[in-house]
Amino acid sequence: MSHGGEHWHRGLHVPKGRFHRSGRFGRKFPHLGSLKSFTLEDAEKLGKFGGALDGGETPAENSKISAGFTFLGQFIDHDLTFDTTSQLEFQNDPEAIQNFRTPAFELDSVYGLGPKAQPYLYESSSTGRFLTATSGVDHQRNVNGTAIIGDPRNDENMLISQLHLAFQKFHNYVYDDLKGDFEAAQTEVRWHYQWIVLNEFLRLTCGDDAVDEALARPMVAGYADEAFMPVEFAVAAYRFGHSQVRARYRVNGVLANPLSIFPETADTAQPADPDDRDDLRSGPVNPRFAVDWSLFFGANAQRTNKIDSKLATPLLNLPFSVVDEENGGGDGDPRRSLAVRNLQRGISFALPAGETIAGFYGIPPLTKAQVGDVPGGEDGTPLWFYVLKEAEVLANGERLAGVGARIVSEVFVDLLRMDTASFLARDPGWTPTLESKKKGHFGIEDLLALAAKAKNNA
Repeated sequence: MSHGGEHWHRGLHVPKGRFHRSGRFGRKFPHLGSLKSFTLEDAEKLGKFGGALDGGETPAENSKISAGFTFLGQFIDHDLTFDTTSQLEFQNDPEAIQNFRTPAFELDSVYGLGPKAQPYLYESSSTGRFLTATSGVDHQRNVNGTAIIGDPRNDENMLISQLHLAFQKFHNYVYDDLKGDFEAAQTEVRWHYQWIVLNEFLRLTCGDDAVDEALARPMVAGYADEAFMPVEFAVAAYRFGHSQVRARYRVNGVLANPLSIFPETADTAQPADPDDRDDLRSGPVNPRFAVDWSLFFGANAQRTNKIDSKLATPLLNLPFSVVDEENGGGDGDPRRSLAVRNLQRGISFALPAGETIAGFYGIPPLTKAQVGDVPGGEDGTPLWFYVLKEAEVLANGERLAGVGARIVSEVFVDLLRMDTASFLARDPGWTPTLESKKKGHFGIEDLLALAAKAKNNA
């Protein structure tokens, strides 16, 4: 079926990598029917600014997960998916949507195509060190202030930008430690990153039981010949992180006040002097704004908000810096609500109801009383909202549960298995070798500590 003139063939011609046709999205549950009773109008009612999902400026905090994992989750998402072609409010065929990232935990969002093909990311085409700003606290940038990095989305806000920089510096540390062997350094960096993804991020997000069960299961049907990105994961289950976003974050001990996630004034243009900002927008960074990662990871860090059916108010009234004026009107316009957009995207991809997937898995579905009043929910609950409700009802908002935990843990584990270069596929008994606080374990705090030791570019 054609979806707009010349674009009928979109996604059919994808560069080959380790995976056959690895650029595709696809369905994890192609045999399950879609939720029909929930409409675009219902999405606007459920997800509107000031509505049932509006948690105010300070929703309940999650004592189990520190704030930095929200942005690590965003970083991981950018490593796995990049869809520039699907549209809201139109029926989308996931088989025709191209994923411009390989569905693998391989840091292609950081490495790009490597120093030979993209030498501007590196000190030169003959060295494997990333080129960063001489200040040591920012990326190299062009005259317009745009970061010169492998994925422009990793400069969407100051925190993910600084996290991307930390991964570059972590690579530089390992590269120097291995005496300039780029391939060996890349493998070492990727495997330690994959260990963090599997044994820290995923276990915090889904719980040990869900991860262990995913590791014990055989490969899920559908991945036999190729790896792809399931839309049930990318469009719904993995968007749980939106409920974890705080309205404000303390960045370091120098700035007196926490920074807002978005500009709070009507003027959303980048200030002439980036040091005048009071929000987390991207742009050049000087040492006064450098992130103190102890405020984001560790026992004394800020916490995420709970994984539940409440989002911080700024996410339900996105500024024009995020939603341009042509695609969003005044305050309260549903097009400016991230919740509405998530729900509408689920409709556009014809996703099954959460209860339908629970039945397939043999998981007791949430009751109507547990889900609450959902407009258009006669035939079931939109998957994204259902995943949030499961976490809220079954796990006190501290982690995913039920369908959400099952989908996310299975996708992570199976993508690692399908990547023939991953540690899980090549050497399942491997354990981290780099310096860490706990022998045999390696976490994001260890990675950041080693990144801080990297020599700055001259």
